[in-house]
Amino acid sequence: MLTVPALTLLFICIVVGLAAAFVLMFWEIEQRMSKSHRMSKPYRKSGRVG
Repeated sequence: MLTVPALTLLFICIVVGLAAAFVLMFWEIEQRMSKSHRMSKPYRKSGRVG
């Protein structure tokens, strides 16, 4: 059986890991949305000119 300090450390590690996973997930989503937004603008401009 784990002691109270060991369980506390394990809980903190799990929370930090989940927080890091959510931050990376939202960052990846933001990067993908900004890439598609950037990619769509030149196509619209070139479509109007061409």
